Amino acid sequence: MSIEKLKSAGGMAAGLLLMLVLLALPLMLLLGAAEISVWALDWIPQAIGIATLGCMLLIPLAIIPATRGLAASLFGLASLVFGACLWLYALAFTYLEWGMLGVVIGVLIFGVGVVVTGTLAAIFSGMWVVLGNVAFLLALFVGTRLLSVWLARLADERHMRKAARETPSEVVIAHKIEG
Repeated sequence: MSIEKLKSAGGMAAGLLLMLVLLALPLMLLLGAAEISVWALDWIPQAIGIATLGCMLLIPLAIIPATRGLAASLFGLASLVFGACLWLYALAFTYLEWGMLGVVIGVLIFGVGVVVTGTLAAIFSGMWVVLGNVAFLLALFVGTRLLSVWLARLADERHMRKAARETPSEVVIAHKIEG
């Protein structure tokens, strides 16, 4: 009978230990992400500068109809860079201002809530420069994403018109099947 109690207690202890490990693992990952984001503050401006320069160099590709698809893809890549920089910047500021609790709350809001918590931390601490940086990065992220989608739509329309000129019956059939 006492062996059964020991087995039961051992099973409960192992279950409790497993539960603690499963709870500690995400917190350790968040702590690591927060520390990395603080480290990344040194190179985020350079990444933004390179992505912005790349976007300026993409403008001629966006104007030329034949290369709009490529420009759309590259603007999409630039928007990912801006989005990652925004997320890391907001995560670092949230971590520095509100600590791990602010980071956990931010990540619990669909993972991107650190932008919201970073914005709130900037407002409550009166760090208007940080608030402006977050707004600027958000505008870059959303703007390049919208431009990428618009250019991709223009490239698709051009491709469809070209296909309609070359083989009109196939395009009409394919269009009716899809629609």
